[in-house]
Amino acid sequence: MNATQVLIIGAGPVGLISALTLAQSNINCLLVDRRETTLDAPKAHAVNARTLEICQRLGLDADEIRRAGASIEDGGQVHFVDTLSSTCFGSLPYERQDDGALEFTPWPLVNIAQPKFEMFLQAQVNDYPCITFQRGVTASDLRQSDTGVTATLTDTDGNTLEHHAEYVIAADGANSRIREALDIGMTGPEALQSNMMIHFEADLRSLTENHPGLLYFTLAPDARGVFIGYQRDRTWVFMQSFDPNTQSRDDFDDARCQDLVQAAAGSPLPDLQIKNVSPWTMSAQVADSYRSGRVFLAGDAAHRFPPTGGLGLNTGVADAENIAWKLSKVLLDKAPAELLDSYEAERRPISQINTQQSLANSAKMMFLFSALYGPEPAEAAEHYAKVLADPDAHPALAQAVEVQRPHFDSFNLQIGYRYGETVDPDSIDISHYVPRFEPGDHLPLLPTKGSPWLLGLVPNNEFALIAGHEGESWRNDVVPVLIDGADFEGRQPFHEWAGLTSSGALLIRPDGHIAARWIEAPTDTACAVEAAHQKALTGQWGN
Repeated sequence: MNATQVLIIGAGPVGLISALTLAQSNINCLLVDRRETTLDAPKAHAVNARTLEICQRLGLDADEIRRAGASIEDGGQVHFVDTLSSTCFGSLPYERQDDGALEFTPWPLVNIAQPKFEMFLQAQVNDYPCITFQRGVTASDLRQSDTGVTATLTDTDGNTLEHHAEYVIAADGANSRIREALDIGMTGPEALQSNMMIHFEADLRSLTENHPGLLYFTLAPDARGVFIGYQRDRTWVFMQSFDPNTQSRDDFDDARCQDLVQAAAGSPLPDLQIKNVSPWTMSAQVADSYRSGRVFLAGDAAHRFPPTGGLGLNTGVADAENIAWKLSKVLLDKAPAELLDSYEAERRPISQINTQQSLANSAKMMFLFSALYGPEPAEAAEHYAKVLADPDAHPALAQAVEVQRPHFDSFNLQIGYRYGETVDPDSIDISHYVPRFEPGDHLPLLPTKGSPWLLGLVPNNEFALIAGHEGESWRNDVVPVLIDGADFEGRQPFHEWAGLTSSGALLIRPDGHIAARWIEAPTDTACAVEAAHQKALTGQWGN
């Protein structure tokens, strides 16, 4: 029987990030995916600042990833249109991609097709001998014991073998077979809407030159849907809802898909090529448990968001970082197994907040439909024609567009989430981010003299102390990494910005979250650090 320390099921961004994070501590893992190749369809496209920061800490070049994505000129706007070639009812900026975001992050969100993003991650995975990566392999029949999990692995030829791992990360997607096999339920609406994803290639620059952007919501009565422009001169997706009770994938052959795309474009497309067509169901669900014994759910296996907000992939990447560093500590006998209990306690509430926000974003689209089609179904076509003839004469339309703004500005949800407290989702300002330095917060990304960003000085597999410029007393063997706050350039000295005295300090976890905070140095710093460190290794917060 083959054996490894961690078996990772699913090699999308979540599985790849899990493997890379484990590799920082030289943990042996087997990464398997039932797909024989990477995705063909573009799928997810928003890679936010926190995900790029995680990539940079794992040795990838976040700047290179951003350069491979759409420019802000091509991917910085959302438009609400009749058709692509007709009237634009209104526009909004898409997330924080401008220079204003640089105050808080070196790497603002980028729009990059998921297969291209996965290529960066996979190239990095191939550099680690402690990671074994196998495609065309399905994992099933997980059997747990006190020492680990035995899985049956089956390749595309039907060959099977038994594989033993101490722990398993199930990152096998929204329709997770592992989650179902473990009988873990989901809370929330399972089927909000059924959509057909039509991936096609065409040069649509001429149709979009007056309104370049990433998303185009087409609102014409016979052409309602959403265009996603991964590359305006080539790669597009058109999403359209359908009724699964009366229609199926077989009803969407190439000819029909071409008609749908051209109707929504409002123009013939001579170079149109249909590449891939697949149905999917919009859900808003969070797993009832993120763990069953030694098996942990991550990414879409643990939460299924509506795509409204671009939070799914990025929430999954943060899941991966969280569980992987904790598994590393436990496997290296540097932390008790109870640390693993904190994975669900920390990540599930974040998923619940993001699910609720994605659902709210989706619901707000009804304001647009109401403004365009009016309150009476029998008069919808007539009302739409009047609005189309003179949009400026209908102020409710501009108001309905403005209501969508939070849908496309979730900067605080992306980088401002914190662990260890109960938060009312309705009380969260999803857009406005204010840096904080309390236990549970993620360390704000300050520029430094010796490095372009603060967290770049913190190891991603060890705890670190950041002390004020009079913090030499903090040096000890418990947390050997001591970062001198005097090295920081910023609007004010680091200790003042963090609300510390010049002798104060912060204890930082491997994932960049603040584990403990001392406004000033206690009498016995070594004892204080030891106590806080041990507390953090059981998933607790504070001094």
